[in-house]
Amino acid sequence: MTEKMPHSAAGQMLGYLYQCEWALVELAQRWFKDAEAALRMEMLDDIDLLHGSVPVELVQSKHHGGQGEIGSTSADLWRSVNSWCDALEILGDAPLPLLRLVTTQRVAAGSLLEKLRADPQTRDVAAALAALEELAGDAEGPKTTRPWRERFLRCTPVVREALVGQIVVDDLAPRVSEVDSKLREVIGVWKTDQGQSQEILEELKGWWWGVSKEMLDRSNPSRRASVSAEELRTKIDYVMSKYAQTSLPISDRLERLTEEEVARYQDRVFVAQLQLLKLGRRSIRFHLGEYHHAWTHRSRWVHRHYVDQSELDQFEADLRREWEQVFSKRADAFDAGEYGADAVKAGVDILDKAMAAAETLRLRPQVEKRWVARGTLHALADLATQDDDPVGWHPDFENLLSRSSDTADGEE
Repeated sequence: MTEKMPHSAAGQMLGYLYQCEWALVELAQRWFKDAEAALRMEMLDDIDLLHGSVPVELVQSKHHGGQGEIGSTSADLWRSVNSWCDALEILGDAPLPLLRLVTTQRVAAGSLLEKLRADPQTRDVAAALAALEELAGDAEGPKTTRPWRERFLRCTPVVREALVGQIVVDDLAPRVSEVDSKLREVIGVWKTDQGQSQEILEELKGWWWGVSKEMLDRSNPSRRASVSAEELRTKIDYVMSKYAQTSLPISDRLERLTEEEVARYQDRVFVAQLQLLKLGRRSIRFHLGEYHHAWTHRSRWVHRHYVDQSELDQFEADLRREWEQVFSKRADAFDAGEYGADAVKAGVDILDKAMAAAETLRLRPQVEKRWVARGTLHALADLATQDDDPVGWHPDFENLLSRSSDTADGEE
């Protein structure tokens, strides 16, 4: 059974989440209309839309779980009016920005709010102003909105007229569960397949949450003041290019492996191969990370059908060929005594030269991350004990791995 805590703030938190996500939609809708468009949050209003540094729109965002109606006595309306009165006082003699109330509710039929929609056929500022002034002075009106209504009446008649003239009510806005669909429409990712569409949105929104936090963190003296539509457009283009048909999605940041993840790989063959070379803990951890990230990306690409297994097989065959060229030459040099009796030194040389050769290969021309090839080469080394054509580093890796396996079996 689902229970709701008596003091739950879920609705309020959802409103904050909605404000941040809707701000992304607002800015995305403007990049092609205004080259100098920018956005900030929680300054003059929930969302301030700017032309350069000048506020041109102040947006109040109101999210409700159910459809419901917003009427002329609604707390959402009068709270917004109160906020705008404060904002206009701060702006002083500056030109009045557009004042938009974006709500997921429906404007009640016959309400004065019908006269404040953007539709020129129904818009009637004079009638709306008269109705608002009458409601504001109603002593029997709701107690909750009384301070806000009184604040409105304290404005001069000229200011009240100017304020109401700038109000636009946008009702039936997408709810938080519908914002993704709206965002897909605005940035055009509906043109991609559904899987890529979702990943593009997730990456873009991940970036946006970071930007939002930078704008909202008042404790940071060097916090971000705003974000421009041009910056957003650049980010959208970059993310979408990563998911183009000829490219493959690659994480920009490779997180350092946790101790738990490192421990999970300790018994793997490719780690044993590195240990044969007596590499230090840091070096092994670095190679282990490259294996991990290459493996997770390849698995994701295959699962999402971004690549065909035959394409990966060909890439691995090319890597194996590069390894074989390096290994045969260096192993022969070891046999000829060029490394003396130092098989470990020969093995380290093989590892370094094979990884350098692997870096010249790309799964696709657009996949420029060199760790994809290096990590995939480690994946081939991980199959050394079960592959008819094994890959390894130490000149005698096959025998050494076989002995190690026999010893482990004997201990069991």
